[in-house]
Amino acid sequence: MAKKSYTIVFTGVGGQGNISAIIILGEALIQKGFTVHSSETHGLGQRGGKVQTILRFWEKDSAPIPTLGTADLIVATEKSAVLDVLKFANPDKKTKIVIDSYKNEIVGVEYPDDEYIDRCLQENSDEIYIVPSTNIAETKVGNIKTANTVTIGFILKFLPLSADDLKKSLKLRYKGNILELNIKALERGINFH
Repeated sequence: MAKKSYTIVFTGVGGQGNISAIIILGEALIQKGFTVHSSETHGLGQRGGKVQTILRFWEKDSAPIPTLGTADLIVATEKSAVLDVLKFANPDKKTKIVIDSYKNEIVGVEYPDDEYIDRCLQENSDEIYIVPSTNIAETKVGNIKTANTVTIGFILKFLPLSADDLKKSLKLRYKGNILELNIKALERGINFH
């Protein structure tokens, strides 16, 4: 890793497992010798509200809290949630943005239309990836709760980790059939193009 630090901003809605995703990634990074810090906001997330989690890691000393405009990677596990964290995107449009195509539409609340979301994304990044993680988890893995593991598998290409590093981290968190499903989800994400 050439740069001093690396920042990932995860966003989605409560109950999607964003904090678990950060723990899995963080553990794998710690095992590789990186210093890791994370933070989260999850007040209304317990009721399906939007949540943010931030993971920063580095080989040398760095600040644990990122400044706006410094994210290397933004991951949205719910499509419209990305709008709340675009302030972390780098002004040079080099922040990679990975979005699950899943939508959490709430009755009585106007959901942003796709054209608006797409326009906002184009204004903030030249590297946008739409990954149907929730759909893959449900239809290819057989358990919708593995959607974030699909996403972790996809973003592996941007991180100084291997599939084996993440499998070791998954084994610390899960056992039995749940572990097998998450390894399958990880592999689906790795192989998604």
